[in-house]
Amino acid sequence: MLYHDTVVLLYAKAPVAGTVNTRLIPDIGEQAATVLQHDLIHHRLAMLRDVDLCAVKLMCAPDTRHECFTDCEQQYPITLCQQSGRDLGERMLEGARQALAEFKHCIIIGTDAPALGGGRIKQAIDVLRTENDTVFIPAEDGGYVLLGLGANDQGQMREFLFQDISWGSAQVMQQSRDKLQEKAVPYTELESCWDVDRLEDYQRYLKEIAREIVGGTSD
Repeated sequence: MLYHDTVVLLYAKAPVAGTVNTRLIPDIGEQAATVLQHDLIHHRLAMLRDVDLCAVKLMCAPDTRHECFTDCEQQYPITLCQQSGRDLGERMLEGARQALAEFKHCIIIGTDAPALGGGRIKQAIDVLRTENDTVFIPAEDGGYVLLGLGANDQGQMREFLFQDISWGSAQVMQQSRDKLQEKAVPYTELESCWDVDRLEDYQRYLKEIAREIVGGTSD
């Protein structure tokens, strides 16, 4: 393990039919959307295991009891944690608060950015260790695929980053920038990354997986 003072929080919904990848269901169907969620969770955890950067906590919703999560606990060096909060902002805030009570830095990611490889995550961790206590990797659709945080000099978190944000919209990254600039808080923004929200993203994902199978991985 490269960074003993850092933890990755991987936020994941259980692959329950009709509740995951709902924007894709009209195009690919409920069953394929459910299978996709299962595969994305395992894809992310396998990548994190292989790069072995730091501790990993799988942040489970609605709880840790789904068979997919318990299987992951057996297959990967992770800790299962239940998400807590009324919306995504509250759930990320609570997870980050607990993480930063135990670790110096935390990286928050989801399951829907298969192009986010270990090299990009390492780059974000290095920013936290050497430059700023806040780092983002934006998503091409206007959200973000990674948020990295460290406790600042006063031991406080950037709680405002989790409040009054239009989660799931194309304004998430810009609203986050605006809040940081309004409060004159320094941050680092790395190169953007695509995630799987639309049919064309799903098709791109299938092509990338096919490339990995024949040995053409990248991060």
